[in-house]
Amino acid sequence: MNELKIILEIISLSITIVGVPIAIFIFYKEKRKERKDREYLTFNALDDKYLDFLNLCLSNQDLGIYEMSNKKLSEEQQTRAIIIFEILVCLFERAYLMYKEHNKSFIGKQWSGWLAYIEDWMGYTSFRSAWKTILSSQFDGEFLEFMNKVYDDKATPNKA
Repeated sequence: MNELKIILEIISLSITIVGVPIAIFIFYKEKRKERKDREYLTFNALDDKYLDFLNLCLSNQDLGIYEMSNKKLSEEQQTRAIIIFEILVCLFERAYLMYKEHNKSFIGKQWSGWLAYIEDWMGYTSFRSAWKTILSSQFDGEFLEFMNKVYDDKATPNKA
């Protein structure tokens, strides 16, 4: 009976010694998979919305928005352009809010492209005007601070 007790204690100890590191490894691997899945979902959701924006630009080529041309627009065209700019800012806000929740590595790989894109648009006179007069008050507070900083940093527009 005593030998059985010793054998069971050895087995129990062996399971603990082997099981704990295996459990930690499995936990770490599962967390990593969850993080990768979250990163993919973020990228995919924003990619879908960006494609929608591109299709919107394609179907409204007369506005010259995508190529950032210096076209004179009618009042109706100006209204459509403002709406498209608002959709674009919504996309920027979504990217800003979604990326701030991720780890620095993922942010470094993905956010830098969005930041460059935002800065590019902020250099566009019509977009800057729409931002300052209409769009700069209806979004998340942190996002507004961020966009206003980009606006201030891009004080001299470099595009039409």
